[in-house]
Amino acid sequence: MFSKVIVQGRLDFGNANTYEKAFKLYVQRKDVYYKNEVVFNKTEECFDDEKMIFFVKRFNNLVSDKYWRNTVHLLKNLAEYSLTGRVEMWMMIDGKVIKHELIKPSSDKSIVAAFNKANDMVNAADDLDKAMAILNGIVEKYPQHAMAHALIGRVASKQGNDKLALERFDRAISLDKYLSEAYLWKGKLYIKEENYEKALPVLERLTKYAIAHQNIHWIGRRLKGKCYFHMGIYDKAVFEWKLFAAKAFEKGNSNHYWKRAVTFSLGKAHMQLNQNAEAILSFNDALNLDALFDNVSEEEILKFKTTATGILPKTPAKKSKKVTKKPITQKVNV
Repeated sequence: MFSKVIVQGRLDFGNANTYEKAFKLYVQRKDVYYKNEVVFNKTEECFDDEKMIFFVKRFNNLVSDKYWRNTVHLLKNLAEYSLTGRVEMWMMIDGKVIKHELIKPSSDKSIVAAFNKANDMVNAADDLDKAMAILNGIVEKYPQHAMAHALIGRVASKQGNDKLALERFDRAISLDKYLSEAYLWKGKLYIKEENYEKALPVLERLTKYAIAHQNIHWIGRRLKGKCYFHMGIYDKAVFEWKLFAAKAFEKGNSNHYWKRAVTFSLGKAHMQLNQNAEAILSFNDALNLDALFDNVSEEEILKFKTTATGILPKTPAKKSKKVTKKPITQKVNV
């Protein structure tokens, strides 16, 4: 049986000796154990001798169950030699993901264990100074650790050191131009500064490099809509937010709990375009969605719905152009 498979990611091996061992293991197992029945059987297409990495920009094709299994096992073996990186694999039938693999380095290595510890601390907002010290130690040992540089940037941003944060995000991107979280955190920093014009192209790269089966892709779309809205480009805000609002997220996925706020914002964008009927539908949808992030009250949604119901016709806003005057007099929070 053949199914659609997407693979993307990279593994960094850190030094020539480890890279050579990893490469030899891959070739030996591919040729002897798996009889070349793996997705990536041409090593010149996925190994970079100069950067000492295994790299797949994006593979998208039909693959048999056997090739899938063999490739998963082989890449897991390969990842045991790596210091940083990740490879993600998705198998789909009729657009629905039926199998997903996230292949990462073995935590037996000290650099890997240190990064995982720092990452957990940052996610828990637990002792950021200690997390920063751990991350600085990692990049001293391995300066090409893109994920560590990006995480340093995230910590620096949380600590208010935006200059250092931008430097580290840019350093991470220079090492790995497909590192999606570096774009997300850099874009968020610009949004925090209300610099939507700078945030937008950063988030464009995020949604280009992260695929629609990754949560981070949808975070990027949500934030792109916010940028477009604040720039007065309401039709593009509608485009991004409609995609987000139409996407089904499972409960427990943070994107699921953003749907209320996004659908509410979608209604406000429709109002700016004189699309009052669409706005009312969006407000009705927002009222029926979970409100875990309690930044959009039922009272506020109803207030905008009432305005949309009785609003007088006005000159439509120009599409895809900056609009300096907002015709809606109520306070707009996105």
